[in-house]
Amino acid sequence: MGSKANPYVYRIWPPRKAVRNSSIKDVLKVESIDLCFDENGKSFNTQSYEMMVNPRPTKRPRQLVVRRGAPFTVRLLCSRKFDLQVDTMVLVFSIVPLGKDKATFGSGTESYVLVHPNPDEGISETGELPDDWRAILDDVKEKPLGKAELTLQIRTPSYAPVARWTVQFHCRLDTTDAKSMTEIKDPMYLLYNPWCAEDPVYMEDEASRKEYVLQDSTLICKPSKKGPYMTSWILGQYEANVLDCVLYLIAEVGNIRAALSGNPVLVTRALTGAINSASGYGLLRGNWSGNYEDGTPPTAWTGSAKILQQFYDTGKTVNYGQCWVFGGVLTTVCRAIGIPSRIITNFESAGDHDASLSIDYFVDDKDNAASGMTVDSIWNYHVWNEAWMKRKDLQNPHFDGWQVIDGTPQQLSDGMYKCGPFPVAAVKQGFVHVPFDGDFIYAEVNADVIYWSIGNDQNPPKPLEINTSQVGRDISTKAIGSSKRQDITASYKQPENTKEEREVMKTAMQFSCQRFASAGLAKRLLGHMVNDSNGHEQAIKLELKCDEELTIGSTFQFELIVTCTSAVSSVEASGNLVLKDSDYTGRHVETLKRVPFAVKLEPLESKSILVPLDFKDYSSTASNKTNIKGICTAQVKGSDRTYLKVENFHLTPPAIELTLIEHSLAGPIAVQVALRNPLPVPLTRGRFTVEGSRFTDPLEKKYDLIPVGGVVNFIYSINLTHKGKMVVTASFISNELKNVHGNLTVLLSGEDGEEGENAEEVDTIEEVEKTEEVEKPDKGDRDKVEEDNTE
Repeated sequence: MGSKANPYVYRIWPPRKAVRNSSIKDVLKVESIDLCFDENGKSFNTQSYEMMVNPRPTKRPRQLVVRRGAPFTVRLLCSRKFDLQVDTMVLVFSIVPLGKDKATFGSGTESYVLVHPNPDEGISETGELPDDWRAILDDVKEKPLGKAELTLQIRTPSYAPVARWTVQFHCRLDTTDAKSMTEIKDPMYLLYNPWCAEDPVYMEDEASRKEYVLQDSTLICKPSKKGPYMTSWILGQYEANVLDCVLYLIAEVGNIRAALSGNPVLVTRALTGAINSASGYGLLRGNWSGNYEDGTPPTAWTGSAKILQQFYDTGKTVNYGQCWVFGGVLTTVCRAIGIPSRIITNFESAGDHDASLSIDYFVDDKDNAASGMTVDSIWNYHVWNEAWMKRKDLQNPHFDGWQVIDGTPQQLSDGMYKCGPFPVAAVKQGFVHVPFDGDFIYAEVNADVIYWSIGNDQNPPKPLEINTSQVGRDISTKAIGSSKRQDITASYKQPENTKEEREVMKTAMQFSCQRFASAGLAKRLLGHMVNDSNGHEQAIKLELKCDEELTIGSTFQFELIVTCTSAVSSVEASGNLVLKDSDYTGRHVETLKRVPFAVKLEPLESKSILVPLDFKDYSSTASNKTNIKGICTAQVKGSDRTYLKVENFHLTPPAIELTLIEHSLAGPIAVQVALRNPLPVPLTRGRFTVEGSRFTDPLEKKYDLIPVGGVVNFIYSINLTHKGKMVVTASFISNELKNVHGNLTVLLSGEDGEEGENAEEVDTIEEVEKTEEVEKPDKGDRDKVEEDNTE
C-alpha cells in the first residue's frame, strides 16, 4: 500500500515536539486501513451504492462513499501504539483530477489535516465545531505482537469539493524526523449532504430526504384521456459506474473545475447543458422526428442507468431522448451526488422564444401549416426538474428551496443550451430578472396565448382569441412516500383569472428583457378586437368533445356542437373542423381529416356535427400517436368575426400487465410480463425492455410479429439479493405501436420498512397496489413547499 510521498507535505508538518529520553526508535507505520464500509454506509445513507456493497456486484474492490460536513470513521492497524509525546500524524486529502484539472492546496482541492488526540480541539467557546477539515484520534486498542488499532473520526467541511479523493496517512517520529506514508488503495467519494445543516442542499425533513435523495425509482406524470397518470422510471443512481459518470459529466462535459464542484448552483446549471447534446458533446441526443433507426426510441427507455453506463463505457452521445427521458436522467444525476431532486410535469407548457411573455399561435382553416409563422410553441406537456438548495448567490432567503432546472433547454443561455437554476418562488412572484433564465421559465407556466388567423394577400393576420389561462396546468410531481400525484400548481402561480395573477404578469413584463410598451402591452390591448368585433356580441358558441376512451386502435367519434347564443335572432354559421395528429410538442402535426360544415340555427338552438376517425385515418402518421388536435374555425353570416375553438385530445395507449408469480425455473419469485395486441393490424419488429431497480440486469425481448389479438407472455426474474422496495418497469415499441408501458412495485422482506402508505414492512413478498389519485399539498407539508414559495 505504499506510494510516493506528496512533495508538498513537508510544508505543512507542525514543528517537531521537543522530546527527551524516549525509548521509541522506529517511526509509526500504518500497516492496513479499515474504511468501515458498513458503519459509514449506514451513518451516511450510502450503503446502497454499488461500490459500497459486499460483495461488490462488479467484483472490484469496495470504495468508500460518504457525505461532506460530518465525521466518518477509519480504523488503522499500526506497527505499534501511538505515542502522543513522539508521534505526529497528518492526513493528506487530494481530489482525483479529471482532464487538465489538478489538486492544489490554494484551491481547496488538496488539504492537510493534523490528527488531534483531544476531541475538544478547535471547539469554539459556544461549543460549536469549526466547519473545517478535522481528524480526531478517537480510540486506541492494543493488538497482539505489540501492534495497535487506531480509530479516527475524520470530518470534511460542508463546502468541500464533491469529487473522488485520495487519502494519505503520514506519520513522523519527532525524535528522529523519520517519516512513513500509507494511502487508501482506491479513492473515496465525497458527496453533497442534505443531512448537514451547513450544506447548501440541506433538507430538514427526513421523509423528504428519503424521497428526493435516497429513492432510486420514481414516477413521471403524463397526460391521458382520463387525466394525468403516473408512469414508472428507474433512476438507478446506485448502479455500477453511474456515480463515476456523473462526476465525469460535471468536470469534462460541464466544464466545472474541481474547486467549484461543491457549489450546487454552478453544478446543476452545468448539468442542464451536459446531459444533452444541443451545444455539441453531451450525454444524450434529443430527437423528435419519429425516426430512431440508429438508436433507441425515447419511448423505449425504462430508466437512466443504461444511458449513463453506455455513455461512460463508450464516451459517445447516446441516441435518443425527449423531455421525460432528460428529466429522469437529470434526477438520477442530482440524487447520485446528493442533491435533492424531483421530476415536474407542466401541462400546456409554453415555449416563448421571442421573450414577449406571450405565445403567438397561428391557426388555419385549411391544410396549410402555420408553424413557420412563429418561433413559439405550446407543448401538451413538458417535463423538467426541481433541485433543492440555498441560493447563497442571491442573498435572499425567500429564493432558497426548490429551483427549476431543465435538461431539455430550448434556447441559448450564456452561449450554451442550459436552463436554470431558477427559484420556484421567483416564478410565482414574476421576478424574471433573477438568475437564471427566469423569463423563459416564467412563460412556460404563465404566458398569455394569442391565437391569430394566418391571413392572406388581401387581409393581414388578425387576432382571434386571447387566452390568459391556457398555459401551465396541473403542474405535478410524485408525492412523498406514495405513488399519488401531487399537484403543485399553486407553488408556481396565482390562481388563474384573478387580479393577483394579472398583477404578477405586469411585474414579469416590467422585469422582462422584452420591449414592454411596444410588444407585450400592445398585444394584450388587442383584446377588444377579439371580444367585441365591430360592436357585435358573440353570436355563436363552439364546443368540441369526444366521449370515447380514445384507446389506440379503436374508432373515435368527435362531436362539434355549434350553439346560437341569441335568444331573439337566428344565425347562419359555416366553417371547418380540422383533426390533426400531433406529438406532445405540438410542432409535429399531420392533418388527418378536414370537414367543412354549414348550419342554420334558430335562437338558442344547438346542432351537432359528428366526425368519426377510424384507425386507418390515424395509423399511417409518423409521430408517436399521443394526441389528436382539433381546430375549428367558423364565421357567422353578416359579421367579419372569426370564431375559434382548439382542443387537444390525449390518446390512451394500452398497458403492459405485470404480475408477481412463483416460478421455479426463473427462481422462487418472478414477474410475468403480458401484452395483448390492441390494434386491428399485426405488430411488427416489437421489442420489450424490462428493468428492475437495484442491480438487476435489464431484459430485452424481441418479437418479429404479433398477430391481431395475439398475446405475448414471458418471465422476468427478480434479484433477491436486494431487500426492501423494488420497482419493475416495462416498455414496448413496434413499428405500429409506441408509448406502451407498465410497472409493478413489490416489497422484498429483510430491510427496514419503507415509509408511506404503499410501502409497509412485510415478512413476505407482496404486490403493492398502484393508485392514480391526486395528493394536494397540505399546510403541514414537511418540506414546506408552499411556505417557501411565498414572501
